[in-house]
Amino acid sequence: MTADVRPVSWWHIVVDLERHGYTHALIAAAVDVGRSTVQGWKNLDATPRHDDGERLIALWLDVTKRTRDDLPRRATDILSAAALR
Repeated sequence: MTADVRPVSWWHIVVDLERHGYTHALIAAAVDVGRSTVQGWKNLDATPRHDDGERLIALWLDVTKRTRDDLPRRATDILSAAALR
């Protein structure tokens, strides 16, 4: 099995959490970032720093009861050499 090399869709993660009743303020508190940072991940296509992203993923995993393999990924038209192996 090959790993999905497409980047995580942070927008989808925030929207999934919102669908489970989380506000931007609740997400921010759980991940230990500012509310405006969460808004940037959703509305500005911003990418979290590694540690923040891992905490956001951990929250998403806990709330949705899904696995890391289920992480929403961004669609991309760019081919990667790693994906061609």
